[in-house]
Amino acid sequence: MFLILSPSSCGSDRRSARLLGLINFLYVLIFSGLEYSLTFLTHDKFNYSGMQQGRMFLFIGTIMALVQGGYLRRQPAGSEKKTAMTGIAVLIPGMLLVGLASSAWLLYFGLALYSFGAGTVVSCLTTLISEYGNATEKGRVMGIFRSLGALARAVGPALCCSMYWSVGPFICYSVGSVLFIIPLLLLRRV
Repeated sequence: MFLILSPSSCGSDRRSARLLGLINFLYVLIFSGLEYSLTFLTHDKFNYSGMQQGRMFLFIGTIMALVQGGYLRRQPAGSEKKTAMTGIAVLIPGMLLVGLASSAWLLYFGLALYSFGAGTVVSCLTTLISEYGNATEKGRVMGIFRSLGALARAVGPALCCSMYWSVGPFICYSVGSVLFIIPLLLLRRV
């Protein structure tokens, strides 16, 4: 599943590309699960209506657009790894705050951090993986990388919602926040 580059590719490139595939899979798995359960959390803890949840997603989307259109595009070439690591690092307290939130203010502060991370990580990981493989391998490398993300996006919500409904939002979001440390540490090795 993580065999992104062919055996003819350079050994260190192959290892790094596989590691990026694993990082992407783990990140999207955790992120998509927490993202999917967000509507349950806001309904359960704050009794949010569909309209209030829509406003919440508008807030998230606006921040993500500003981050991608303002902050991310101004980052110098070659800073993708650092920027992705910063995004994951910001997601950790963001998700903890979302899980702990007892007021709308604290929830939205956590969502602002979450939105910054969400706006940076996948774009930067995609840029990093695009540097691997020769001209005949680029499509395959990117396709497998994106497929790993799609698989994680399909599985993540089921896993996270199972945890959410079994142990509650606080433990679900706390565990998810801690699990973000894994892709963060793995990214240091790329």
